[in-house]
Amino acid sequence: MIKSILTQIWNQRRANGWLFAELLIVFVLLWYCLDILYGFAYAENQSKGYNLEHVYKIRLSSNPNQFIPCSSEDSLKRFWFNPIEEAVRRIKQYPGVESAGVWFGSDAYTRSVMFQGYTIDSVYVMSANIRYVSPEYFKVMRIPIQEGTGMFSGDMNAFESTSGSSLSFASAEWNPAATPLPAVITSDMADSLFHADSRVVGREFFDYYAGSSLRYRVAAVCSHQKRDDYARYEPFILTPLPSWFYRTQRVVPSISIRVRPEADTDDFATRFYRDMTSRLQLAPFYLFEIRSYDEQKAERDAAEGITPYIRSARFIAVFFSFNVFIGLMGTFWFRTRHRRSEIALRMAMGSSRMKICGQLLGEGLLLLVLATIPALIICGNLVLGEATMTEQADATGLRFTLVSLSTFLLMGLMVITGVWFPATRAMRVQPAEALHDE
Repeated sequence: MIKSILTQIWNQRRANGWLFAELLIVFVLLWYCLDILYGFAYAENQSKGYNLEHVYKIRLSSNPNQFIPCSSEDSLKRFWFNPIEEAVRRIKQYPGVESAGVWFGSDAYTRSVMFQGYTIDSVYVMSANIRYVSPEYFKVMRIPIQEGTGMFSGDMNAFESTSGSSLSFASAEWNPAATPLPAVITSDMADSLFHADSRVVGREFFDYYAGSSLRYRVAAVCSHQKRDDYARYEPFILTPLPSWFYRTQRVVPSISIRVRPEADTDDFATRFYRDMTSRLQLAPFYLFEIRSYDEQKAERDAAEGITPYIRSARFIAVFFSFNVFIGLMGTFWFRTRHRRSEIALRMAMGSSRMKICGQLLGEGLLLLVLATIPALIICGNLVLGEATMTEQADATGLRFTLVSLSTFLLMGLMVITGVWFPATRAMRVQPAEALHDE
């Protein structure tokens, strides 16, 4: 039957040439759109290394009219430490808040990035995102620990100092005054530093620019992390809030809170801001804003053009699919009307109606197969020429295979849909009437 269909296609090669060209061009363009969507979908489905569901970021700001330069430890504690600690304590008491952590450094879904260089031998240096965090930050973000889990598997309150401070963290496990400083690093950073992603707990490294005077000890290894859904994994280091942070008073840390799912309603941020504005007026600090990471992600995607880019790729894919459907249906409808005598003769010679339908469907699908072969060659050259988007995912053989197969199946569906209606009309042809008209 395939040989018969090929003969039929060749005999009508002039009419089929335009359809072949259309299938070829649309296949390449649709493949390119699906390849883009694959890259975004692949990156989005990868874990970020933390969970931002039901998480909000609270920003405090300082009133310059109430700012008091602190020159002594006592004044620093009274006018800087205590107000922030009290603000965190009040935030934790707000109904629906499950946990709260203090931090600053590289943030998710923003361009706020803090990098530092680290080394073990002063020869090879690697850059990593740095994030200064309180120990409860791990609970808020639900960061999975791959090695050294004993430190973070218990009650996070155990890491707070005996005085109940939320910022000093004078525990032995997470002490900013310890030497070397404890640090949680991602597995890719562990691999780059020590050429191993396991059995590195307890090993030391130091700041490349500060030298061996600023040393770190690996307290735990966490999973890969990235700064947004569509970014690639980057090395991260998480370490206690440094002592210089308290002395300079130039940076007000952010506070991330995890809200219980039943309390995380659409108006939670509005209610929190309304209820806590007066309670968080602790000189010199005041509540600046609260926003969910979902909102921050939406703004980031819009600002970076990701949302309209994905929308455009989807629209173009749908447009090409619709174009194939309309083109095939119109072409086969026209050809069916001009082949009534041929179809009637086939039926008079004993061909069943289903066989006639299968003949027409086979012509469409075989044309698609013939067009797919040169189309895949073109798509393969696009990959080899690095003309595809690889910012989100590498151009691998698996990616090429999945995208090509998806494109073929989608176009096959369009071919079947476009041919089916004129094919079913051809099945209703009455042989005697069609031959009598001829």
